[in-house]
Amino acid sequence: MTSLSSARAALDAGSWQVARAEFLAVANETADPLAYEGLAQAAWWLDDGATCVGARETAYRRHRERGDSLGAARAATSLAWDSLLFGHGDAVALGWWTRAESLLEGRDESAEHGWHAVRGAELALEVGHDPERALGAAIRASAIGRRLELEDLRVVGMALQGVAMTIAGNVDEGMSKLDASVAAATSGDVSDPMWMGKVCCWLIATCNRNSDATRAAAWCRRVEAICAERDLAPLFNVCRIQYAAVQVARGSWQEAEHELTGVIQRLAGSLRTSRLDAVVQLGELRRRQGRVTEAEALFAQAEFHPVAIAGLARIRLAAGDPESAWSAIQALLDWLPQKSRILRADVLSLAVVVAHAAGAVEQAQLLASELRHTAELTETDSLMAAASVAEAALVPPEAATSLLTDAVRRFNAAGLRYDEAHTRLVLAEALLATGDKPEAERHLKLATDVFAELSADDDLAQARRLASSVGERTDRLLSTRELEVLRLVAQGMSNPEIAASLVLSEHTVHRHVANILTKLEQTSRTGAAAYAIQTGLL
Repeated sequence: MTSLSSARAALDAGSWQVARAEFLAVANETADPLAYEGLAQAAWWLDDGATCVGARETAYRRHRERGDSLGAARAATSLAWDSLLFGHGDAVALGWWTRAESLLEGRDESAEHGWHAVRGAELALEVGHDPERALGAAIRASAIGRRLELEDLRVVGMALQGVAMTIAGNVDEGMSKLDASVAAATSGDVSDPMWMGKVCCWLIATCNRNSDATRAAAWCRRVEAICAERDLAPLFNVCRIQYAAVQVARGSWQEAEHELTGVIQRLAGSLRTSRLDAVVQLGELRRRQGRVTEAEALFAQAEFHPVAIAGLARIRLAAGDPESAWSAIQALLDWLPQKSRILRADVLSLAVVVAHAAGAVEQAQLLASELRHTAELTETDSLMAAASVAEAALVPPEAATSLLTDAVRRFNAAGLRYDEAHTRLVLAEALLATGDKPEAERHLKLATDVFAELSADDDLAQARRLASSVGERTDRLLSTRELEVLRLVAQGMSNPEIAASLVLSEHTVHRHVANILTKLEQTSRTGAAAYAIQTGLL
């Protein structure tokens, strides 16, 4: 027989469909607010945002009708996060959190006070970008958990302390708390699978912000195994997005593309805000690949996301419109408070270059100083490298070479292959300006090898121009994607010599298509193919 207890048993067992059906049956029969709370949680796991939010709102009303202000506060607290998660907006989320706060005021301390503090910390990070406020709320949550002997609450609060500390720039202590929290959560100290998974996702997201690919990879494998075992798909989707962002940064682009396209397909039609995270990360990958039109279309789907704003600013800068790019970056920095050091640091390196290109020299110097201060505070290789690259954009080539050499070394230590290659390219230009051609050629070759492997077409085109200017051969600077396009063109032609060359070796292909690529450095590879057909080169 269906009952509240059997529905709860199904939920505890991870039988989400069964739990949803049983909670719905109990709710229809009894109008019990606890049944609606259970229905909302089952729908959460099934990514059914409409049912989840609707059931929580009904639970809130039923608790209020029964005079149960504690139950109503619990429902309102849950609504504060689920409203944000399923796209109802910041104002609705904050409204529910404030309503819960008023219902809890003056009552004896309870678990509801602790979880209200947890949601307050999450909202402070996600909506207010205020790590100080988040840290205070997370400390309160852990303290309540200790006093009431609620281990889930204590561990979750400690994890959020780690997130807040890291965003504020206290990376070592913050990551230490996160590592300890995840170890506790995955070993059974956190009984609720939702909170266990969220703690793990927070760690991976923080690794993404810190460009800590090694730690992210290790924990992602652990979380994947747990989520597969317990059918925790919504949580693992979030973790995969964060891990894919790390893969984009470290140059593992095939793996990142596989993860991101898979998540976007799985979340098709979903209202979860995490879908937009996947969309903008795929947009950033497309931008790095030189597939600018696709990148712009993806960024347009999440125009207010920081990654989208920064990505579009880079595209505008590359297109010769630094003023528009600088306007967008200024607005983004105004939105991110100074105390969110790590979040701002993601933007500052770009901001320095854009401001300088737009003629805002004084602002560029101030932003470079801010980035250096954050880098020295965190002492992470990725941020120290970014600070050096930013400063190099503001000084003559003679001074820039030492800064860029340091950045190359640090990006290499951090395992950020794309950033390392891009910095080598900038370093090669600076070395040429100082007359050091041999060293410039060495860095140029190392950079172009990476760009060709990654199919980073725009960077590869820039490398061709630089190689051509110093008399280097450009016919070997073909990306995998370019070769695929040219093979398709050649296979559609009747020229037996070219068909034979495709069989013999890629080097022969290079010999036939080098002229196309040098003539069309700034066009798309499909444009190169069209040019080849029109001119008879292929």
